[in-house]
Order: sequence, then structure tokens, then C-alpha cells
Amino acid sequence: MAVFLSACLKIKEDDDPVIPDNHGTLEFRFILPEYKIPKGSIHRVSLGFALSVDSLYRGQYFQKVNVSDYQESYSLFFLPDEYYYNAVITCSCGGDTCLNGGFPGGRFGMKYNFDKFEIENQKTTIIETHFQ
Repeated sequence: MAVFLSACLKIKEDDDPVIPDNHGTLEFRFILPEYKIPKGSIHRVSLGFALSVDSLYRGQYFQKVNVSDYQESYSLFFLPDEYYYNAVITCSCGGDTCLNGGFPGGRFGMKYNFDKFEIENQKTTIIETHFQ
């Protein structure tokens, strides 16, 4: 069983985050790609974490983040272990702009990025998403 700890990062005077004992930090950078689509039309939709690839495939996340178009980076605490993530973006342009920009299904079509990552005790793991 995994335990997820979500809290605000406490900042020391030297601006380094304080990692709780027996935990590691994930810094997830949700980077939007450069498409031939107006910048305000690509949106961050979802960021979920699963304990196994089977759970990831079934959408059985133990944690989902409330993502925003205005926030690129998210910091979370995890117990040391291996986990899986799933990040999703969508396009909201009208007509065929999204389809021609590479989003399957056109308007509101989604692109996914998922992978496995490892959290180590008292260390920070950095993930940068890249959608094709």
C-alpha cells in the first residue's frame, strides 16, 4: 500500500525545500509543446499517478493533480518507490485547426504522455513531459 503526502513546501532561508523524513520529492514540469496552434488553445487536462502499469491503464490513480493552464510545475511528496504517471493535454480550436495540429479527433482530442519513475528518500526527481 502506498501513502501519498501532499503539503505545501516549507522554504528555508536559503530557499531550498524541506523534504519530510522518509519521503522524496517529485518536481513535475508539465511543458506544452510548440504546435502550429494558437498558444491559448492547448490546455493541461490531467495528471495522475498509479502504483502499477495495470492501474495506470485502467485509470485507477491513487492521486490526481488539479492541473491548470497557468501552472507549469508541480511539486509533490512520495514515499520512496516506483510509480507511474499519466499526463494529458487537449486542443480547443474550432474547425480543423486541432486536427491539422496533430490532435487525434480534432477539437478536444487528447494527447497522452505516461512513464515510470522512481522516488528516492530525501532526493528530488524531476520529470519534464514531452508530447509528440
